Amino acid sequence: MKTLISKLGALGDVVRTTVLLSELEGEVHWLTSKAAKDILNSKKIKQVYIFENEYDKELLKQNEFDLILSLDEERAPLEFLKEIKTRKLIGHFLDGNDKVDYTSECDYWLDMSFISRRFSKDEADKIKSQNKKSVPQIWIEMLGRMWSGQEYNLGINPLSEEQVRGTIGLIDVTESKWPNKYWAGYPELKEKLQTDGYEVISLGMKLTIKEHIDDINGCELIVCGDTLGMHLALGLKKKLVTIFNCTPPNEIYDYGRMKKIISPLIDKYIFNRQNVPEAQSAVPIDEVYRGLKNLETIL
Repeated sequence: MKTLISKLGALGDVVRTTVLLSELEGEVHWLTSKAAKDILNSKKIKQVYIFENEYDKELLKQNEFDLILSLDEERAPLEFLKEIKTRKLIGHFLDGNDKVDYTSECDYWLDMSFISRRFSKDEADKIKSQNKKSVPQIWIEMLGRMWSGQEYNLGINPLSEEQVRGTIGLIDVTESKWPNKYWAGYPELKEKLQTDGYEVISLGMKLTIKEHIDDINGCELIVCGDTLGMHLALGLKKKLVTIFNCTPPNEIYDYGRMKKIISPLIDKYIFNRQNVPEAQSAVPIDEVYRGLKNLETIL
């Protein structure tokens, strides 16, 4: 069996796509973006190809695959995948009218998306908000396999608890596309935790993903929103307190290590991409603090 995964972005989605590696036998190759290359360190991956690198793309064209998992809806990678020989494709493709379509294996997942064949965007968003399955479960079942809590596979060993004990990382950054993922309580929470004697580190994005991974790996516990850092922390098997202001918490599988704090205004701001201070400050600081202190109850 020889499989090509085509997943270029978003970076958090690249991280959680690694859950599929546990279910793929034989050779696994991966087409991704330059920005994502430091995420793909798993020994299950035989070769990584960079989409921006023409030599890599020419090299990839020389391969034939039993299966392509096409997990981006952007036209550029879909145009390129038409040049790759495969016996079967699951995921996105360009149809005969040059429109983005998807295979039947993806109906559950993509009927909730903006490219849904059957529903308007508002209808798809409503279905998405009511969905009870996590994205890793949806993707495992897309392969026809049973969901059993398969883990992300970053190919990076987490530091031991002894090495990181007492260090709390706050991923206190704003994502440009989703400003309401930011939580306004970080500064006060940091002061409160430092008063308790914890070492608290702000984990804003660094110049490289590798540096961001190393920062997260150096912490015992992470407080964050639904961000790339959250997925990296899950992949590094960290304990997390995660605040959901505007995205569906059910899409994230907690692996028994995450305490989810759900905004009381999430129904009002679900999928809202405007910069709304009310959405960012609705979760009380004391609720996050208690969640952090009681995290051991979910382990």
